[in-house]
Amino acid sequence: MKNVRTYFMLTIVLFMTNLAVAQLPDPGFIIDDHTAIVITDPQVDFLSPDGVTWGIVGESVEKNGTVKNLETMFKLAKEAGILVFISPHYYYEHDHQWKFEGALETAMHSMNMFDRGDQLNLEGFEGSGADWLESYKQYIDQDYVTVVGPHKVFGPEQNDLSLQLRKQKIDKVILAGMSGNLCVESHMRELMEDGFEVAIVGDATASAIIPGLDGNQAAQTNFRMISSHVYSTEELVSEVSKATSESHKTLYKTSNVNGINIFYREAGSAGDPTILLLHGYPTSSHMFRNLITDLSSEYHVLAPDYPGYGKSEQPSMTEFDYTFDNMSLIIEGLLENLNIDKYSMYLMDYGAPIGFRIAAKYPERVESLIIQNGNAYEEGLRDFWIPIKKYWNDYTIENGKALEGFHSLDGLIWQYTHGVQDASKISPDNWNIDLQHLTRSENAEIQLAMFYDYRTNVPLYPEWQEYFRTHQPPTLIVWGKNDYIFPAEGAYPYKQDLKNLDFHLLDTGHFALEEKGDEIASLILSFLKKNEIK
Repeated sequence: MKNVRTYFMLTIVLFMTNLAVAQLPDPGFIIDDHTAIVITDPQVDFLSPDGVTWGIVGESVEKNGTVKNLETMFKLAKEAGILVFISPHYYYEHDHQWKFEGALETAMHSMNMFDRGDQLNLEGFEGSGADWLESYKQYIDQDYVTVVGPHKVFGPEQNDLSLQLRKQKIDKVILAGMSGNLCVESHMRELMEDGFEVAIVGDATASAIIPGLDGNQAAQTNFRMISSHVYSTEELVSEVSKATSESHKTLYKTSNVNGINIFYREAGSAGDPTILLLHGYPTSSHMFRNLITDLSSEYHVLAPDYPGYGKSEQPSMTEFDYTFDNMSLIIEGLLENLNIDKYSMYLMDYGAPIGFRIAAKYPERVESLIIQNGNAYEEGLRDFWIPIKKYWNDYTIENGKALEGFHSLDGLIWQYTHGVQDASKISPDNWNIDLQHLTRSENAEIQLAMFYDYRTNVPLYPEWQEYFRTHQPPTLIVWGKNDYIFPAEGAYPYKQDLKNLDFHLLDTGHFALEEKGDEIASLILSFLKKNEIK
């Protein structure tokens, strides 16, 4: 009867425990730009059968799939651009002189776990129990990974983990590693006390299991009861994929600049370096639709429409003077509204004189230039410009009428298809979308005003060339060499003034992104990484 009563009481206790767990709230965890991964002790002594603790942690490591799951997290961080912080465990010779220790400290020291000579001594370190697991080295030796100072007992109180996280503006941590009920749990508790939001990847941890004591069960219980959320590795991969997809989506926004509603496309993380894409005549930010997607996984990308172009407001010509000076002031105002004071600029066609005005005015703000069929030298103004120069010199209605064909349907089709290798790759959506703003009331007059004002750019060429020589911005030239509007003769002179120059002539026409978009995106990413703009 006594045994029956005991069994009944145990059943009630287990039922109530399960009910309490079921009712325990799960606050959840949202992965955003201020989230980092922290991994404790991804080292041989914990994770390899050759490690000194394998006899007590191996069962848990294999059951949880810890080694594979941690590698998945390293790969995930690399693919998604998530910062990783490693909090290692090292014991130096002087640490063995401590006068008292806890139970597990005594055990770790007695088996020479994580031993190194001293902070500056790497003799015998390679392949030792203190070294990284071999399969992780390819990930840890990356610029997005920070190895902080070692923690000495279990928690990060004595190392610089919190400092390094704060300096990177991280306030959310996804935590995993070894050993679950010791270092991982201690890091969880201390980071939460320090004001960080913490989630745990439960199956990317493992703990000691010895007769009568199950560290893994203890860890998983406390993870659930203390952290904001406990992920499985599979769930984490799914959530990061969703978060990454959301942050890389192109958003369509407007900002009021000097009383004018300016439309712009935005994608990527605001914490990443900014690339400002400035479109040309007669198009809009639509020309960058694919490039934005290609760049936004690693960069914050902005592509505005100028007044009278694309989806931006078109004030009347009595309310707004359509000049390149004013267009550059609008872009300056947009950047100011968005609190952006460092950027690379992609300059195409009209984007070049607009962007060069800004660069010459604020050289310290420009991290690099990407120039695609954008002119800064008189050598680039050839046959196409003859009727426009005639308009500059003789500003008459008749000379203006001769230019209107450039933004007629046939003129647009010619601009997009002349000089390309395969016209079937050029979507008719391009000229049909351009026509939406070009056929607005008064827009034809706006285009002629911009043609006429282009003359003001030419006297500024020497100033821009001096900017190149003096400030030497890293520059990438990606130029459609078959362009009749801005032919390759306008690309070569940049070589005279710029020392850090990547120069590429592409076998296509004026709107090079339409046919060579993948190649240009790849060149941009390589160029920016080479110049450590990342």
